[in-house]
Amino acid sequence: MDTILQIKNATKRFGGLVANQDVSFDVERHKIVGIVGPNGAGKTTLFNSISGAHSLTSGSIIFDGTDITKKKSFDICKMGMGRTFQIPQSLNEMTVWENVLVASLCRHKMADAKVRAEEVVEEVGLKEFSNSLALNLTVLQKKRLEIARAMATEPKLLLLDETMAGLSGVERQEATELIREINQKGITILMIEHVMEIVMNVSDKVVVLNSGKLLMEGTPSEVASNEEVISAYLGGATW
Repeated sequence: MDTILQIKNATKRFGGLVANQDVSFDVERHKIVGIVGPNGAGKTTLFNSISGAHSLTSGSIIFDGTDITKKKSFDICKMGMGRTFQIPQSLNEMTVWENVLVASLCRHKMADAKVRAEEVVEEVGLKEFSNSLALNLTVLQKKRLEIARAMATEPKLLLLDETMAGLSGVERQEATELIREINQKGITILMIEHVMEIVMNVSDKVVVLNSGKLLMEGTPSEVASNEEVISAYLGGATW
């Protein structure tokens, strides 16, 4: 199967703290892969290493056939990897459209970037808020804007960091539909999520981290029935 991302023995230390230790797994092209684990499992640290926010202590990351272990985040973005953040990083004093325009300039000159920004704003369901300041958006709208900014960079691989956090049940369903629509466009998705129902419903594969290590990977049904996973999360950890 065609692999777009390979994590090989990824280890990240912060002084004496080992946030990730020898984590290895592949992400197949055009699939949705969910990363789950309790708070402190090392999920966001791994995302930061993959996206170039910081470098690994040891190990390697291969994206679309290229070793990106030591590359900077802006170079990785230009290679075709987009990333959202659990806490939206929008430019609050700019409009929705302006936020997306800034991201689109990663790929296009101004004239084409303006057109692409309009397209992406509509694709994520924010057209009627195009001229609204990001500061005034609801939580769901800010999450959509976060996705829009990543999508405007035209990624092959999209990293979603807890897109469902802070959303109501109906809002989660809307966000889930958006994720599926993005995936159907041929974009591979690697997502961190605490809402297990969402992960199990949309993921082709689930990767489980615990205490910075890979506990297991498999289909949603395999993960849900694994005794080690059940033991880990019924032992007091919260998703």
